[in-house]
Amino acid sequence: MADIARQSAGGPGSLDRFPRNASRQAASTPDFPHAMRIHEAIIVGSKALEDCGVPGARLDAERLLAFELGKDRSYLLAHFQDSVPQSQAESYWALIAERRQGKPLQYLLGRQEFRGLDFEVTTNVLIPRPETELLVDAAVERFSEGNPLMADVGTGSGCIAVALAAALPGAEVFAMDLSAEALRVARRNASHHGVSRRIQFMSGDLLLPLNSLGLEEKLDCVLSNPPYVAERDLPTLQREVRDWEPRMALVSGPTGLEIYQRLLPQALGFLKPGGTLILEIGYNMQAEITRLFDSAWKLEGIRDDFSGIPRIVIGHKR
Repeated sequence: MADIARQSAGGPGSLDRFPRNASRQAASTPDFPHAMRIHEAIIVGSKALEDCGVPGARLDAERLLAFELGKDRSYLLAHFQDSVPQSQAESYWALIAERRQGKPLQYLLGRQEFRGLDFEVTTNVLIPRPETELLVDAAVERFSEGNPLMADVGTGSGCIAVALAAALPGAEVFAMDLSAEALRVARRNASHHGVSRRIQFMSGDLLLPLNSLGLEEKLDCVLSNPPYVAERDLPTLQREVRDWEPRMALVSGPTGLEIYQRLLPQALGFLKPGGTLILEIGYNMQAEITRLFDSAWKLEGIRDDFSGIPRIVIGHKR
């Protein structure tokens, strides 16, 4: 799970006109005119988002309107005087209503880019983040040749597994998750990118689904972007994260270390000697995580993310 800012996205604003589970019909509120031009819809939508503290309100309003019109944002600029059909205006207001409630833009659009690839995302999966691309980069650098056996623990949307398979034509990837809903999304993403034959999706806890496959000391690489939010920290997360992203993908337990503590011993059993473990970690977790790497491991190092925060831990089985 890529690290999330611990600050609120802004004041709650007045939500009376936008009930939490607003349907597309409910969004056709008299507070908004039904007949508007594109530029007017953007202005009113932007103001509605700004009033409740949504960051990047103008951009979000443009992207949501473009989505409903089935166009890109450049179309809006070229046709700003065109009228918005009533049915699409109602759908647009419904999306604005949900965004005001903190629902992430990626869930509203149903898509997110990751390492240059387009991924389906639903509220059953964590939204892929740029920091997690560093996890894939580290693996691609090490296994650009050959036919590595790799495992993606907690695959979620499948972004790590699919990106690995797309970048490494010789790789075979095992992708595990406890969530059946997440695995359905991941399989669709793998199919969309034409890599389904080289990814085996498996339901289960951490690496345990591999127990029946005879893969002990056979894997070249284990990767994981696990849940690492401590339970006590969940209320401090952005509302977009706290209220909308799946708790299973966010919270590991009381300390935030629980998944790492269980995963490292399992990885030792499945990695071949010299095999690589690549982990994403949360803010200020560097010291606690590195202490988990005992004498059975050789710790290669820690990579910072784009903000200079220690983010990726790389170790090798001795």
